[in-house]
Amino acid sequence: MKIQSLQYFVTLAETGSITRAAHQLYVAQPSLTKSLKLMEEELGFTLVERSASGVRLTEKGSRVFAEARQILEFYDGWKEMGRKDDLRQIELYTYISFPDFLLPDIVLRYRKKYPELSIGFNVSEKPEAFISRSANKPVLSLVMCHQNEQLARLTQIQGNPPVLLMSGEYRCLVNARHALASHSSVTMDELKNFYLILPDMKEEERASEMPEGFLDGLLCQSPEQKKVGVETVANVIPLVEKDDESYALSFWPAAKRYKGVQEGRLVCVPIADECARGQFMLCYSRQAYDRYPVVRQLVEDIRAAARTFLRQNPAAEP
Repeated sequence: MKIQSLQYFVTLAETGSITRAAHQLYVAQPSLTKSLKLMEEELGFTLVERSASGVRLTEKGSRVFAEARQILEFYDGWKEMGRKDDLRQIELYTYISFPDFLLPDIVLRYRKKYPELSIGFNVSEKPEAFISRSANKPVLSLVMCHQNEQLARLTQIQGNPPVLLMSGEYRCLVNARHALASHSSVTMDELKNFYLILPDMKEEERASEMPEGFLDGLLCQSPEQKKVGVETVANVIPLVEKDDESYALSFWPAAKRYKGVQEGRLVCVPIADECARGQFMLCYSRQAYDRYPVVRQLVEDIRAAARTFLRQNPAAEP
């Protein structure tokens, strides 16, 4: 069976008319009818039923139609692989609190392996704002998702579901001397008695990377004099490690990457609020994934890095 036969059949099924299909394919109606007949003879069953109003797929024809469309999509992808890969740029975005997580080693490795390819590594308060379906200028964004509505929204924007890298929760990060360090959990009401250390972001940007409503709730309960903004996220951890009256918010299990957590100088205390839970997701364009082997490999390497991190840092309580 020729690819052309599948193309003819799919177009016929989509238009529902031999006349419209022949016009769209720029072929004579007898050629289209002959192609369909040969395809039915080869398969051994009828694909369409003809009537005065057009053609209608049989039950078996409907199944063949769905699978034929997939085959044609694969075929188009195979042809793209055979053409010159003219990709020149890939942009990666991650949250401001994850600049050192998963991506830096991968970006460095790819920059060395593909010196002709511009690979941007961007830290943003709103990486979800850069999600793109474009296959010509691929964007990969690491985002935090909390609710099913958020996941549906990201999927709609992206055109395909994001990849789950890890599930977890935002926790209260304190040093081992802190009054909360021995608690099995902490309430948001208890946290208002301590200093919340945050990167110095604009007010409207603060809630972007936290599960919806979570950081807003903390900010509303925390007195203004208890909020401390620092210049960059890199300043947050050292300050919390030194000060016994301050805390930060850190996503668990990603917080296990901090040396202070590994060595017991820092403790991640669970927060007794369902809004603290979230999923760390990778958004990417499926079109770019199918078209460019380098994008496909990059997505898979990020997934593998997340799996390796979780394997090396099992979900034991701190």
